[in-house]
Amino acid sequence: MIKQRLEAAGLSAERRPGLGSNVLFDALASGEVDIAVDYSGTLWANRMQRKDVPNRETMLGELSQWLATQHIKMIGPLGFENAYTLAMTKQKADAFKVHTIADLATHASGLSVAGDYEIFARPEWALLRSAYGLNFRTQRQMHPEFMYRAVSEGEVDVIAAYTSDGQISTYGLDVLADTKHAIPSYDAILLISPKRVGDEKLLAALKPLVDSINVAAIREANARASNGGDTPDSAARWLWERVGKKQ
Repeated sequence: MIKQRLEAAGLSAERRPGLGSNVLFDALASGEVDIAVDYSGTLWANRMQRKDVPNRETMLGELSQWLATQHIKMIGPLGFENAYTLAMTKQKADAFKVHTIADLATHASGLSVAGDYEIFARPEWALLRSAYGLNFRTQRQMHPEFMYRAVSEGEVDVIAAYTSDGQISTYGLDVLADTKHAIPSYDAILLISPKRVGDEKLLAALKPLVDSINVAAIREANARASNGGDTPDSAARWLWERVGKKQ
């Protein structure tokens, strides 16, 4: 959608998909990439090496200041959060009387959990395990597209899901409340490289996106792209049509 917005403003753009967060950040800092979307909690824990979990406003403020020391400009949050969360089928959650992660902790030793290829090595997982004393019977890594089906079909009991993923509603999963606020905020934030911070035409094209996309909109766009009905490009056009009307 960002590419489409830039082209509408008369700017050329090329996507660089498939970059992990650390690679993407380094590419942004070095100027190999001009614009990036990353998540506040990822940068907070992985790049700043912060272990505390402040409220959203404090985190965004301190993160913006730290990024400035790296000569990277945070244009602002896009309006939705894509946090890690633990999810189960409603049937299983009701059977175990599990509604929060604290409830889950009492059953975890007999349950299996699946996550993406990064989660179990990330600082956020260590924070979650420490806060709740989580110890699962087994841990499995799998591609995110497969883990939703795996939990719905009973191959695993719990998954480390993403709050903005449309498959949460597609599969009717229960998202377990993080009552201890162990998981940091994961606002999607729009970043621009040091060599582009003075590009007023680029900034003017991007600034209307700040706080323009709520989680319901991004979840619907993700569902459209992941359920086979739309391509990512057509889902992006749908999203642009939806949020562009506000601008």
